[in-house]
Amino acid sequence: MTQSNTDILLVAVNARYSHCAFAARSLIANLGALAPRADLLECDLEITPLQLAQRILAYSPRVVSFTTYLWNVRLAEATARILRRVSPSVRLVAGGPELTADYPHADLFDTVIVGEGESAFRAFCESVLTNGDDAPFPAVVIKDTGEDPATLALPYDLYTDTDLAQRTIYVETSRGCPFSCAYCTSAGTGLRPLPLSRLLPAFDGLWQRGLRQFKFLDRSFNAPVAHACAVLDFFLDRVTADTRLHLEIQADRLHPDVLKRLTAFPNETLHLEVGVQTLTPHVAATIGRSPDTAHTLENVRVLTQETGATVHADLIFGLPGEDEAAFVRSFNKLVTVCAPPKVQVNLLKGLPGTRFVREAQRFGLVFNPEPPYELLYSDAMDFATLARVQRFARCWELVHNRGHFSEACRRLRTLADGDPYACYQALTDHLSAAEGKLFAIARARLAVLLDDFLSSQSHEC
Repeated sequence: MTQSNTDILLVAVNARYSHCAFAARSLIANLGALAPRADLLECDLEITPLQLAQRILAYSPRVVSFTTYLWNVRLAEATARILRRVSPSVRLVAGGPELTADYPHADLFDTVIVGEGESAFRAFCESVLTNGDDAPFPAVVIKDTGEDPATLALPYDLYTDTDLAQRTIYVETSRGCPFSCAYCTSAGTGLRPLPLSRLLPAFDGLWQRGLRQFKFLDRSFNAPVAHACAVLDFFLDRVTADTRLHLEIQADRLHPDVLKRLTAFPNETLHLEVGVQTLTPHVAATIGRSPDTAHTLENVRVLTQETGATVHADLIFGLPGEDEAAFVRSFNKLVTVCAPPKVQVNLLKGLPGTRFVREAQRFGLVFNPEPPYELLYSDAMDFATLARVQRFARCWELVHNRGHFSEACRRLRTLADGDPYACYQALTDHLSAAEGKLFAIARARLAVLLDDFLSSQSHEC
């Protein structure tokens, strides 16, 4: 176990080892003169609260920070409870998209930072380390406006050579989002591009160190247009056979200048996450998306079929006003018209601070209060219906999205005859009847079950 004396310890519990904690590195980079007194402890969800507390206290820190997300917030809370009992003098601070002004467990921490936290975290650390461990500081700090990109220090030098060689490296070209989707924690944060004069040299530094796979955190990479084009031009000038760029694209606002550059990349260089969410016009309008879903669908088709990008499209089920039949129409249209290699089918979640949570009663939505805050029922789908669609989504993920059964998927497309949802629901029933579950099925066993289904159900899809 690492033994040291560190004044400021940033704790990052990642979903898995391969992920790097961008937020914690950005907090360190923006500590100013205090940065040399800070250290980063990264781990994944395999750790227990007791183990994490032991690792934290090995640093003898005066300040411990946690960046919380829906997958790690309960672990962070449990660890904070232990630290309160065994080392009550340590000052605890938490932030991240999981936390809101009415966060119910704020009393576990000395300070909770709501919103982008670089400047508030620096102020907290300065207060403690300058004025003493008992220095007063607000229990909740709310950053409504976000950080100023012109003054943010970039964290890319904090990625180690091991990080670059073995892990997913996250980068960003902007803060915030220009849109106001009712289900999203970034709604209303305002798009703030990072200055290209500092951003592109930083990317070049990563490139010179050998990095070829960049995963962008931008919620809407293709806005604003000129900014997106400049970043894409940077990589087009350098692209190699092993270059991989992971971008999140807004399909309903795809400018021709951006599309021209996306098309110019070699096949399989780009991985595009495209948040379709719904193709039901009035539902799209309700959630803050463009109601011109025909335009959205056409842009997804273009991205999928007229570029060399690997396109992963997202759909949400359980949206207010969308019953199962309407969701099925969205799904079938997306799959048959665009045929993206991957379609993520996600149950709506009531993320803290979002409009759907604030106005849940008005929208007819009821969510599980525990992470990951799944929808329990909506105005248009009851619990049993959501469970049925969830089973379908699991089957679709196992068979189609994971890419292990390309020939079987081709045969399923033929059998589906324009209704892939019904075909995969029939497959879901087949798997459930044979195994009694849709998890922990070995790939070889799944292949046998697929073959059985294709042989026996060819006239029923």
